Amino acid sequence: MKFIVAAAAVAVTSLVQAEGRVSFPEEDPLYYCHSDMTWGDIPERSDKPDAKPERVVVFGRHGARVLTRDLTCWEGDDTEYMCPVATYYGFINSPSEGTGVGWTRLGGKRMLLKGNCTYGQVVEPGIQQHLLNGQALRAAYAESLDLGEAPLEPQVMFRSTEFTRTIHSAQALAMGLFPNIREYGPDALDIVIDDLDVDSMTPKPRVCSRLAGSLDDFLQSSEAVKRTDESALERKFIGLTSGRYDEFNTNDPKKMDGLYSGMLDCLMSHICSTVPSTSREVPFGLGAESPLLKRISDEATYWDLLQYNSSAETRRLAFGPLIKDVLEDLDLPERRLSVYIGHDTGPTSVFTAALDLTWLDSQHKCANYWPPFATMLILEIYDDNQARWIFNGRVASVDAIEECRGKETCDFDLMYDYLAEMIPSDFECNGAPKLNHGHLRYSH
Repeated sequence: MKFIVAAAAVAVTSLVQAEGRVSFPEEDPLYYCHSDMTWGDIPERSDKPDAKPERVVVFGRHGARVLTRDLTCWEGDDTEYMCPVATYYGFINSPSEGTGVGWTRLGGKRMLLKGNCTYGQVVEPGIQQHLLNGQALRAAYAESLDLGEAPLEPQVMFRSTEFTRTIHSAQALAMGLFPNIREYGPDALDIVIDDLDVDSMTPKPRVCSRLAGSLDDFLQSSEAVKRTDESALERKFIGLTSGRYDEFNTNDPKKMDGLYSGMLDCLMSHICSTVPSTSREVPFGLGAESPLLKRISDEATYWDLLQYNSSAETRRLAFGPLIKDVLEDLDLPERRLSVYIGHDTGPTSVFTAALDLTWLDSQHKCANYWPPFATMLILEIYDDNQARWIFNGRVASVDAIEECRGKETCDFDLMYDYLAEMIPSDFECNGAPKLNHGHLRYSH
């Protein structure tokens, strides 16, 4: 078996172009881990340094976390993950105290993960990542936005998805952004948390039912079939080296998302230094220096995230509901700062794809790279009516709009109108309302 795997590795490696020297951070698949912990100081505006931001919107992914699902990564994997109770601080307690509600291990086979973590639990480095994000935001915007010492509505709004890892990440960011928040008691931070079935922060058919059909059309397209066929050999190797050959030996486009995103989760949960564990060992040929790791990351990004960007119709159905929420938020005259904390599938990936955000320095499309742990996408709106996007510490241009392409800023009204055009109607999302019959009562 070892000979077969080694031979397959040679064959696959010959088909995967070796990566050259990494010039920009996103070119390294370990960008996912966010091992630097901070994205650095938020850069000043270069074209007009005296311009003042009047509104700021922050979109983020939760901090570093352990595996999210009941998944056998590969044969013989006995890695244990470490999540001390102190990982959850609670925003009213200082990080050094490590007190708070803490974590309770849930009973039942489905929630058992080796070690002392629950599935998807944010780990201590993940908390620190968002504390540092909050500190960077305060250094850049506290004065210009007149944020004060506590996140008071309606000037400040926090929103999170209905997951503990995003809620705790939002709390950590709030602690960094408002360092004296503990003095104001447990009611100082309100977090908007929509029910999972109606939350628009990640694209889902439950929010816009016609999205399901649009995604099916993509998975049956010639593009999807061709891409699946072209990567068949690498999947055979991944299956051989992981002991999951039967799973990976398929050319069904509908299975690509689960296979690649699941393996990416497994590999990064082992390789990333920001995820405390007892082992960094991964199957032969899939380590940090292997070109296949980047291939797995690229394929996971394509099948899991870029499927929502596959057509104009799909973009409207996938991104439109969150865009609608954000534009309504931007219409509130008293709002100064909004923070949305979610996942890799949204909210950050919604706007990087919808606006074709492109890093000015590397000219790489932001949406083509998996959002790292504690990703931070910032929208600044200035007193000269210009908007600027900063993705993980680097300025990105709005290339979806011709007048803004390759530029540091974009006219806010132009960008607003472009986004507004992407919002689908209720009929586009869900079709005609169904009329129920036979439930009327008559009195005589």
